[in-house]
Amino acid sequence: MRVRLAIMIAMALVTGVAAAIAASSEDAYAKGDYKTASKLMLPLAEAGDVRAQYNLGTMFNNALGVRQDYKEAAKWFSMASAEGNVFATVDLATLYLSGKGVQKDYKEAMRLYLVAAEKNNTTAEGSVGSLYERGLGVPQDYKEAAKWYRRAADHGSAEAQYNMGMMYTVGKGVPKDAKQAADWYRKAADLGHDSAQLNLGVLYQTGQPGVPKNMPQAMKYLRAAAQQRNPRAQFNLAQIYGNGDAGVPQNLPRSLMWFTAASTRLVGEQAQIARDNMAEVARAMTPAQRAEAQTLARQCEADFAKCE
Repeated sequence: MRVRLAIMIAMALVTGVAAAIAASSEDAYAKGDYKTASKLMLPLAEAGDVRAQYNLGTMFNNALGVRQDYKEAAKWFSMASAEGNVFATVDLATLYLSGKGVQKDYKEAMRLYLVAAEKNNTTAEGSVGSLYERGLGVPQDYKEAAKWYRRAADHGSAEAQYNMGMMYTVGKGVPKDAKQAADWYRKAADLGHDSAQLNLGVLYQTGQPGVPKNMPQAMKYLRAAAQQRNPRAQFNLAQIYGNGDAGVPQNLPRSLMWFTAASTRLVGEQAQIARDNMAEVARAMTPAQRAEAQTLARQCEADFAKCE
């Protein structure tokens, strides 16, 4: 009786110590003390603690408190995934997609993403859609891509909402429909997706069937994207201010300011086009306007959120 009692007490003490270590490791992880967290989590992970396994995988994957080691990340993600951790399954799939730490394998990436997607993981749903759209690991199938994008979009993924907008813009897997595209872009744009803001702004700027031209709305969304340093939105704003358009007065200093911003972010031929436009606008400006444009450019580079 005494022996059994002693064993039970010892087991309780061991369980209590393990719980304390787990709590300490989670606390260190939450505080960003990854070096301490990794040391505390290693024995827990080796003992089968799924959360510790996932966290260790994350730390090796992102060089948090340990040297970056994708092979180690894959090992820990694999162990956690096998025990049903959906986040580990997604991260392991992403490693197979990129070939980091494991042999690149699109089929295995798709298999893992589908496992997670069936558990309603939004990232996995969008990734399944992307693989179907690109034909990686599965035959290219735009209808299946649209199905999975819609599922992720309905679960609140801004990236999937943007992708649905793109599918309706070009008619991939769904009928070509500018109004539907605008509706999906708006959902993503309102969540801060800069490419969706750009595309919605362009639809309002040009006018399409079901999306009448609306320059106030175009400026609203183009400006939102430009303030997030989207160079194509910056270029479009520069053109609008340079030419003036339907209720938007010509403003050469703002045009030069936005062309300047775009030219530093665009690449290749597009960057040269922006520079050519800069020169053309500058030639049409007075010295006072050029000075104003330089002041605006300095202010915007310091804080684009305040640029208009």
